[in-house]
Amino acid sequence: MVTVTHQSSGTPTDTEAPRDTPLIDEHRRLGAKLIEFAGWRLPVWYTSVAQEHAAVREAAGLFDVGHMGVLELSGEGVERFLDAVTTGWASRLERGHGRYTFLLDHDGLPIDDIIIFRLVDDRFLAVVNAANAERVTRWLRDLAGGREPLSEEEPERRALGAVEIRDLRSDDAGENQRMLLALQGPASAEVLCELAGGEACPALDLKRFAITEAVLDGRPVMISRTGYTGEDVGFELFVHPEGAADLWCRILEVGGSRAVLPAGLAARDSLRVEVGLPLFGHELAGPHQITPMGAGYAPFVALDKPFFVGREGLLAREEKRDHRVARFCVDDEGARAIRGGDPIATARGEFAGWVTSCALVGSRQIGMAWVQQGAASEGAAVLIYPARQFERATDSRSAEELQPSDRLPIHVRATVLPRFER
Repeated sequence: MVTVTHQSSGTPTDTEAPRDTPLIDEHRRLGAKLIEFAGWRLPVWYTSVAQEHAAVREAAGLFDVGHMGVLELSGEGVERFLDAVTTGWASRLERGHGRYTFLLDHDGLPIDDIIIFRLVDDRFLAVVNAANAERVTRWLRDLAGGREPLSEEEPERRALGAVEIRDLRSDDAGENQRMLLALQGPASAEVLCELAGGEACPALDLKRFAITEAVLDGRPVMISRTGYTGEDVGFELFVHPEGAADLWCRILEVGGSRAVLPAGLAARDSLRVEVGLPLFGHELAGPHQITPMGAGYAPFVALDKPFFVGREGLLAREEKRDHRVARFCVDDEGARAIRGGDPIATARGEFAGWVTSCALVGSRQIGMAWVQQGAASEGAAVLIYPARQFERATDSRSAEELQPSDRLPIHVRATVLPRFER
């Protein structure tokens, strides 16, 4: 058993050392390359990005996502509260079911994209991004406690009923403390069923965006089926930190004969880019102030709700929006490396936007970009200009100063793909 040290929630300041999850010793034992991400020290890869990416697509990959925030919201007013503060209908969730949704600020800009699950009638679970965990927790507590109005236009509007918000990543949660592992890929269910032993296998009947309690290798866990890799078969395991290292080792032991590998942040990024899933700060919010609609997630904004925090601000932003996130594939193998921030243009060389994310998938680069609506149609040819060459060009302006119809230097050819992999 690996000794577990205290991990407080939130993102550390610049003067604080990065936090470690309870699996840090396992990562070192496996020879992982460690980097700092969102204030945490995490594995970026163990062997290679390509090998770990392929393992998820062909077998399964095991990820340490212990940096993700896990909140419990409960109380008589929790259903109405979540209806008011998220863009989806929490009140329409059945027990054991979840929903991807957004928290918006009063101006309609995303604070975070989260997943909420209804555990019982008056108790919900929320999974939030690590970099936003402290802000989200404070925002929700301020809204629930009346320290922040639900509506700036109607300051008298307040949350109705008692709501308690607990950080399950904190030691204060005691026996209810939880951290996350993620097992993603077609062999995932087989591995979990073997660990369930003689018990009924909880993974086989679990529907998408559902959650259930289970016992794996003798320890209680909660299992959800959502995933951030584009895999249909993939699970998240909510486990007490004291049992996380043992469960991690048992999954790799049982999964060894099925080609299951530990996987790091780089594969997690290439997998999500391949299928078009957004990363907060890149394809949501961030420098381009991208809304859920701009990111391609309009179905997750319930405009049939008469009110949610940020609704009017979001609608005002949508009236002015003329860009959207598009997915692309670089045409040529071995093309210059594309990075976030690189300018992108139409086939005629007219500036259209910026790359937000890009990754090498197999022999081709796949990415996403924030582009003008007219340049984002499926099948359209686009030109991408690696910023390092652009900055060396005779035009001394920065990429942020470009305007539509400006002409740019040497390019890489790419083709716009469907927004999400079908």
